[in-house]
Amino acid sequence: MYFYDKLRDLRKLKGFTLRELADRSGVSAAYISQLENGNRGIPSPEVLMKLSEGLNTSYSELMDIAGYLESTPSTEKFQSNPVNLRRFLRENELLFDGILLTEEDKEWVERMLTVLFWKQRQESKVEDPPTT
Repeated sequence: MYFYDKLRDLRKLKGFTLRELADRSGVSAAYISQLENGNRGIPSPEVLMKLSEGLNTSYSELMDIAGYLESTPSTEKFQSNPVNLRRFLRENELLFDGILLTEEDKEWVERMLTVLFWKQRQESKVEDPPTT
């Protein structure tokens, strides 16, 4: 898999559009698009730093997939680090259908997710009664 495939996969995994990544990183959407389409070579370490901040991922991971770092067996496969969703909601400016969410909106999203996960856990406890 090429760098541009991995960059696109990582952006999509994080749930960002090209415009959102551009806004978060300071790298133009046009340049990111060219990178993802394979129309540009590997970006400089400085650009990778900006992209890592915009993607909320480690700089060393991007440096590795770009080929700047020597791969070790544990890093040869693309791995994603889990993101704490509650923290992500609280610490980032978020858009939904083009509308910037307020702090109150984000609190409601957090509450709704909490209810959904609590309900799912309760239902799974009913389906799997404890064995004695």
